[in-house]
Amino acid sequence: MRRFFLGVLVGAISIVAVLVGIGHWLDLTDPPAKADAIVAISGDTGARVETAIALWKEGYAPVLIFSGGSSDPESVASAELMKRTAVAAGVPATAIVVEGTSATTEENAQRVAELMQNRHLRSAILVTSPYHQRRAAMLFEREFGRASLSFRNHPADDPDWDASFWWTREPSRSLTLVELAKLGALVAGQRPG
Repeated sequence: MRRFFLGVLVGAISIVAVLVGIGHWLDLTDPPAKADAIVAISGDTGARVETAIALWKEGYAPVLIFSGGSSDPESVASAELMKRTAVAAGVPATAIVVEGTSATTEENAQRVAELMQNRHLRSAILVTSPYHQRRAAMLFEREFGRASLSFRNHPADDPDWDASFWWTREPSRSLTLVELAKLGALVAGQRPG
């Protein structure tokens, strides 16, 4: 009986360790460094735009790029809404570039790479949600590599997602599981967006 309980305990500890490990693996962070631009991609835009604005105010880059369209063609693009938030927070409109047509993370990467090349920007700080950072980095690495651009990862400071406890509550659990499925599809060669 003691052996059984010990086995259950070891199994439970192992499962928790794997879940915590997954959260920290997704939350890809590079040491901060100055760049030509800060790129925030749409999605859960609150924490993303706030983090991008904070980085801009700290002087990490002179340009903010907001990327993301709207699922409703009649609505304002997410990138434009992010710009409005930044302007209201004191960022000059002249320091902001909006890419408001992309509908997927893959399109974010493609269109931002094109935009940066056209503006002769060579490096960026990529801001997205922590659970999304790993997959976004893979897609941006592919597109930026083709364009000889570089970027560093800086996940948004999202108070609603915790790398160690994402699995204990909603919506963190669902967001992370969906992201893991999309990441698996990307690794398998499918186009999850």
